[in-house]
Amino acid sequence: MSSLNYKIKKAAQGTAPHPAILLLHGYGSNADDLFTFADYLPEQYTIISLEAPLANPYGGKAWYSINFDADQNKWSDLEEAKKSLDKLVHQWDYFLTAYDLNPKDISLMGFSQGAILSWSLLLDHPEKFRRAVCMSGYVNSELLQHPLEAYHNVLAFASHGTQDATVPFAWAASSVKTLQKNNTGVTFNTYPEGHNVSPENFRDLLNWLKITDQD
Repeated sequence: MSSLNYKIKKAAQGTAPHPAILLLHGYGSNADDLFTFADYLPEQYTIISLEAPLANPYGGKAWYSINFDADQNKWSDLEEAKKSLDKLVHQWDYFLTAYDLNPKDISLMGFSQGAILSWSLLLDHPEKFRRAVCMSGYVNSELLQHPLEAYHNVLAFASHGTQDATVPFAWAASSVKTLQKNNTGVTFNTYPEGHNVSPENFRDLLNWLKITDQD
């Protein structure tokens, strides 16, 4: 049974079981947001945009709370984040059966908070998720089961705006470059942008998906 709300665009090409791309939106958004990408993604994929379980006090939904202290330093509610990760892992099992998906070809695509969770899912559940596109996020080591240096054979496309004022560029650069030391399959593209996905970024990720498609 599904525990999270979602929107789906079923594969229009190929035969079942189909590969799939799971979309995870950012803080304060909803399932409609990244679902706007669906018509531009490869038609052999079933596209599923999931909606976070928590109501955001500022509107929209959140995968976990972000709190601000008196110094305006933000920190993540790790327990809420881990609960959302558990929900997403269990949702994977539901989707496989409900939509006849290929268990060996499930990709993730996340933005901001959704990218942070996508990193965690990809790194700690490689048996479930083959690759990930992580936009405007970073690898939160506090959500991982092992140190970053312990992960190998990771396939991911990371992107970030150098002018991002929401999720600092330095957070992404530091964490992704640490991961790259042991993973030649991790790509990190930067753009002179803020907290958004530019047309150039989108073209690059589409090209990366094509290059890393399974035969």
